Amino acid sequence: MGINGNPPQMVMKKNMTQSDRNEGLNRFMIPNGDRIIETWVNDSEKEIVVGGADGLEVTVLDRLGRKYQMMFKKWKSGAVVFNGAAWKEFVRNNKWTVGIPIELLVFRYGAERHLGFVLLDV
Repeated sequence: MGINGNPPQMVMKKNMTQSDRNEGLNRFMIPNGDRIIETWVNDSEKEIVVGGADGLEVTVLDRLGRKYQMMFKKWKSGAVVFNGAAWKEFVRNNKWTVGIPIELLVFRYGAERHLGFVLLDV
């Protein structure tokens, strides 16, 4: 799998938690998110991820290549998350349940080298 010839790189594994699945919370917690920010996020994006009110809008792909626009954000608490209405849609469309193993991959795409992610149940 590659986007414009750039293969996604695996950056995290975790099991789906109850709080990730909770539609009221509407977010996916990213363990070791700081490492992803330091390695994959450029300086102008970092200002938005870390300091922006809403975070950075990113494309997140699922196993079938469906695209979801989510916000990638580091909260003041230090937690790094994907959030927004598309997270709820992502979970429903993929029928994810608590406990399933998940991998997060990151890639750059397009002429502007936008930041993108792939979330897979493995």
